[in-house]
Amino acid sequence: MAAVATPGHVYPMLGIARYLIAQGHRVRVMTGALFRERAEAVGAQFVPFDAQVDFDYRYLERHFPERAALPPGNAQMALALKDFFAAPIPLLDRQLRAAIAAEATDLLIVENCFYGVLPLLQATDRLPVIGIGVTPLSYSSRDAIFYGPRIPPALLPLELPREQLVDEATRVLIDEVQQSFNAAMVQSGGGPLQQPFTDALIGGCDRFLQLATTALEYPREDLPAGVRFIGPLRGAVAARQGGCEWDEADPRPLVIVTQGTLANVDLRQLIVPTLKALAGLPVRVLATTGGRSVDGVPAQLPDNARVRQFISFEHWLPQAALLITNGGYGSINYALDHGVPLIVAGTGEDKLEAASRVVAAGCGINLHTSEPDEAQLRQAVQQILSQPVYRQRAALVQADYARHDALAAIAEEVAALTG
Repeated sequence: MAAVATPGHVYPMLGIARYLIAQGHRVRVMTGALFRERAEAVGAQFVPFDAQVDFDYRYLERHFPERAALPPGNAQMALALKDFFAAPIPLLDRQLRAAIAAEATDLLIVENCFYGVLPLLQATDRLPVIGIGVTPLSYSSRDAIFYGPRIPPALLPLELPREQLVDEATRVLIDEVQQSFNAAMVQSGGGPLQQPFTDALIGGCDRFLQLATTALEYPREDLPAGVRFIGPLRGAVAARQGGCEWDEADPRPLVIVTQGTLANVDLRQLIVPTLKALAGLPVRVLATTGGRSVDGVPAQLPDNARVRQFISFEHWLPQAALLITNGGYGSINYALDHGVPLIVAGTGEDKLEAASRVVAAGCGINLHTSEPDEAQLRQAVQQILSQPVYRQRAALVQADYARHDALAAIAEEVAALTG
């Protein structure tokens, strides 16, 4: 198994690894050295990335200082795709092939942003590969364009061409990113990609298993035959559980707020304004910093608020009336698997893609900013808590999710490809 070295990409893979190990498989996990302890804790052997490309996700600005100068959005994402995802491909490709050759290997499983697998996917004599979709399905089919206008395909007129959907500045970024991936492929000894890089990975895998269903993800008419929607992971890696935060008889609705585990350098973007915005409302507010120090939060908290580095979503989401998130796909899926509506305030990484799906499914509000003000947050919270339709739509997604067992589906595909 191989995964980009950030929690949102590694943790789902470790949950899958733990399940497959319990089924009798032997699993090696290749990712950043930060995750060695967690990988070994689930029973996997660990293969660390080469130090040259083992970037600490908590301090990306140290590795890519120009990233800090760009606001969240397409330009920042394009930079990350060129420097963080494309540039390491040649080295990751060599390391991946060496790991496969070092021991008898029957199957490779990668998450959808591990682009170090792209040169291997071009080979004709390779082992089977399963891709796991841990971010929004980024296949640029006829009715959905990655980096596009983020309009649900059902609303797009068929005659509207790509040139009218994507503005010139975005097209330039897309072309620059694609050129970076093509250069990395040639440097790896392969040929340039014949498709957009996201499509090459999704379509190049023998199976691509998306961790959601079409209740959240846009249905597509022309996806590759190997793509399968399998629903969300449940209980992937146990979270740390804090103590009791309120009296269990407290009737006030519970609002959870998270900035995820990557875009949480500045807690003043979402967590702090949420605490202030909801201080006067009859709600309880539970904020998690995703492992970041709580020093960025004012020492004097509102009476209705609690802030923790980690919380157990498995424990708290069943009690929640609402999740406020910066748009991490894992957090969104956790919430909807419990029927909890969402407010999304994030524009970095794949956040806009995720937010557009929440709105299309009718189970939340997109604030279209990574730095909402108190008035925006207060109004959105009051809107969701006062209008049952958001909860009802989230319940529809929950019901569809309940019909799926992602881990069983993965085990089924593993057996089919190795049997």
